[in-house]
Amino acid sequence: MGVQRSLFAALKHVVPVDMEYYLEEKNSEGLKLLPLGQGAFFSLLFSEEKPEKLKYVVDCPTMPKALYMQKLTDEGWEYMGQCLNSYVWRKHYEEGNRPADFSDRIGKISHCLRLGLVSLLAALVFLGLFGALCYSLYREYLITPPEATRLAKYILVIVIQLPFAICFGSMAVKLLKETQRLKRVI
Repeated sequence: MGVQRSLFAALKHVVPVDMEYYLEEKNSEGLKLLPLGQGAFFSLLFSEEKPEKLKYVVDCPTMPKALYMQKLTDEGWEYMGQCLNSYVWRKHYEEGNRPADFSDRIGKISHCLRLGLVSLLAALVFLGLFGALCYSLYREYLITPPEATRLAKYILVIVIQLPFAICFGSMAVKLLKETQRLKRVI
């Protein structure tokens, strides 16, 4: 039985329903999620096992944590851990008896909206840094052309800003679209 690591899965599947589908797809491939640790934001660990019928739920509760945790464990859900302020649960089931989704829609709307706005802000900060660094390089180059190594370092720092801006911008779009979708669902 081996262990596989999935890097940045929480960033790629930032919308709770996307993460649920991702985890169930991995399970169908024979990769069972291991309990989430401190690094769940950066990587998820999966053990190679025989596929089982597992339902995953990524939830953002609005009720008190102690009551919430007790209620779900009493109902047979296995707590896998927390990632991006969402609780990850799973439950084994038999063919045809798939557990109902218990997730808190209002909690998910609030979570997606908050995380979407924070991601949008982060994207704008990185774009602002990119612009400020480009302007700074332009101004410095006009006054005295920098030496080649300094110019290369400057350009490297500038270029590093773009992937972060794109990543956070993409996350913001996904989360804000999900917020709108959840608001339309009755």
